[in-house]
Amino acid sequence: MLRNENKFYKPLKNKTSMALSYSLIKRRNMEKDAPVGSKLVYGSTRTTSKMDLNKLCDAIAAHSTASRGDVMLVLEGLIYILTERLQAGTVVGMGNFGNFRMVAGSVGASTEEEFNTSMFKKPRIIFKPGILLREVTNNAKFEKLPTVTVTVTEQCDKEHVY
Repeated sequence: MLRNENKFYKPLKNKTSMALSYSLIKRRNMEKDAPVGSKLVYGSTRTTSKMDLNKLCDAIAAHSTASRGDVMLVLEGLIYILTERLQAGTVVGMGNFGNFRMVAGSVGASTEEEFNTSMFKKPRIIFKPGILLREVTNNAKFEKLPTVTVTVTEQCDKEHVY
């Protein structure tokens, strides 16, 4: 069981930045009534690393009394139950973490008799963050990535993004 944040949670040591990294990109102006061909500069967040399931289990185990293997078993069980319950149309609530549900829209039919299940679009899983994760998004900070200058010596007719 994950320890209560107030009593046992220890923040990451040697953290250099807890901000989302971003770069600036010039794109077509999407505003209503924008002049044809006009462009604006937009911020685009970039991931700086990836945590796989094994690293996630190690991190959780480091902040709990459970072993890495115990954490792995619990997460595999969570995935199994989520899959089973979402397919049954259940909203799976995880307290302050948030809720998962599966939804699917469809194309329209003129009458109820003409409608059939093949008219459904591909279902998708919706995650609605709970109060814990909403706090994370409300307190997000941003840090600009350094700009990289690239010198191209060959002529090319393709547009490149660096």
